[in-house]
Amino acid sequence: MSNPHPRQLRHMALVIALVQFANALEYMVFNPLFAFMAADFAVPVSYSGYVSGLYTAGAVISGFSAFYWLGWVNKKRFLMLNMGLLGTLTVMATLTQSFGVLLILRFLAGMIGGTTMGVAIGLLINQTPPDMRGKMLATVIAAFSMVSIAGMPLILLICTHFGWHLSLNATGLLCLLAIPLVTLFVPAETSIGYAPAPLTLSKNTLLFASANALVQFSPMLIIPILVPLLTRQMGLTLPLLPWVFLAGGIAGLLATKITGKLLVHFNSRQLSVSSTLIFLLSLGMAASGSPLSGLFIVLFLAASYSRLVVSSAVTISYPSEGQRAQFVALQTSLMHLATTVAFFLVPLLLGEDGAAWHLDRLLIIAAVAALLFPIFIVMLQRNQRINHP
Repeated sequence: MSNPHPRQLRHMALVIALVQFANALEYMVFNPLFAFMAADFAVPVSYSGYVSGLYTAGAVISGFSAFYWLGWVNKKRFLMLNMGLLGTLTVMATLTQSFGVLLILRFLAGMIGGTTMGVAIGLLINQTPPDMRGKMLATVIAAFSMVSIAGMPLILLICTHFGWHLSLNATGLLCLLAIPLVTLFVPAETSIGYAPAPLTLSKNTLLFASANALVQFSPMLIIPILVPLLTRQMGLTLPLLPWVFLAGGIAGLLATKITGKLLVHFNSRQLSVSSTLIFLLSLGMAASGSPLSGLFIVLFLAASYSRLVVSSAVTISYPSEGQRAQFVALQTSLMHLATTVAFFLVPLLLGEDGAAWHLDRLLIIAAVAALLFPIFIVMLQRNQRINHP
């Protein structure tokens, strides 16, 4: 396979980042928007959990099933079809007032979203030289931060001024906009001259595919309680809350880009240790009730994104070129599963009163899970040396 020109590669990475941005925004936007939607569907706002849960369930199911067949499809066409369906399903949510229909639409959107990034990242990495993969992955992962910095505030601004229908239509339109960009800037797969061996669901495959889920588990224990953690535990005033989240989003974006560049010069073991130490420092600040809430959110999100970049860079080298879409689909499915488990654990660990002792227990579990990451990286690298000496 001949590698594309660096400029072409950057353009491709930016388009895949847009796909990631649209995919993540389409998933995340329903949580805040449902506060405005609930009355039209004649259900309480608390039913937003069902909306998010059905999407996640669809993503887990499709991700696991795609592991067995995604290696055989035309990846570029499949990506374009997915973005078209995702945009259409999002717009269709504005055309119904039936909560049951909305749940069906979100489940179908999850089925689509669960396979989209597996195909998109597979296309990108197969075109990228090994020494640049960390940097390209960082560009794509940075789209998550941009959702917090630009996507969510803009969608909420549209919602407060023009209503939730226009917000969802704008989100769906963004998904559809990705189709011509994929057509123009994402090259079709080049034939490798033979049918690729399908990726088997072996012990090693599960080991590598579960790394990102492990990395995501600890932050997802904290994210559902970030607002009460900042305001009640750390004393942040409500008027400052949007600015603190903006600072955290910017920190996550910068950390993602910086980590991608550092991977060229430092090994992943060093970066996994340093980013985990920063993550643990942020948890310590939360446990102590530090008044430095801005510093906490900056360290917390920066370390979370940095750890995800390191994990992605290590694990993406496991599958061969023809197996990457399968692998990333499985990886994404496991990440959704870890997120679901974390979200269910939070109320169980905190209890109804959300007492400080229960919060400490939650933070300790998050810290212990975070400490496993550097050890996991060592295991993965040792496995790579044994299987690919």
